[in-house]
Amino acid sequence: MEKEEKVVVILLSMVLLSLSIAYVTFFADGSLDVTELSATSDAGERVFLEGRVVSKSFTHTGNHLLMTVESSLGPVKVFIPSGNGAKDIGTMVNEDDTIRIVGTVEEYQGEVEIVVQHKNDIVLV
Repeated sequence: MEKEEKVVVILLSMVLLSLSIAYVTFFADGSLDVTELSATSDAGERVFLEGRVVSKSFTHTGNHLLMTVESSLGPVKVFIPSGNGAKDIGTMVNEDDTIRIVGTVEEYQGEVEIVVQHKNDIVLV
């Protein structure tokens, strides 16, 4: 093999190794499993929720989107950070729309809320 071919083989090997490490780190532990939000859902758990939008508003600082969604569990707070598509979701979703949300369970000021990671995690039903 010539020198250039050896360099290409080494680079491809490094890329393959990097992808393998990323897969094991992020996906092999089952962290992509999504379960329906329940009263026993824990902070950090990835969940989905379907319900009707009762209210929505943007924060005064940061332009984050806050929504309240009525579900079978009652009203649930949903937080969409500005960097995660809050503006796009704010224009797409209106009060009384039925939506499906995927997000992470968090606790904020003693209340459970779902934090949305990407604008594609909310869809109109």
